[in-house]
Amino acid sequence: MLTADGVPSAEDVSKEVAFLSDTLSLLRDSGQITNDAFLEAGVIQGGLNVLSSMISNDIGESEVNQQMNTLVSRGEAFRSKHPNLDSIIESNR
Repeated sequence: MLTADGVPSAEDVSKEVAFLSDTLSLLRDSGQITNDAFLEAGVIQGGLNVLSSMISNDIGESEVNQQMNTLVSRGEAFRSKHPNLDSIIESNR
């Protein structure tokens, strides 16, 4: 979603981080996801924080794209391990 229009704004990434943080905590606390899934998703959330900082600090577009590609790869691996989690998260938007 964040990469649909190229490099996202730092504000958009920060909003996504806040949404993920809140949603993942709620899902874990309600027992809808395991603690392991929560912790693994935190790696992606952390990567998004790095991405937001990179964009805010006007890091070169190639480095930002590299970070985004890394996050997409991590997200795909995470999705294959936890196939229903994406739809569970999105249902909380």
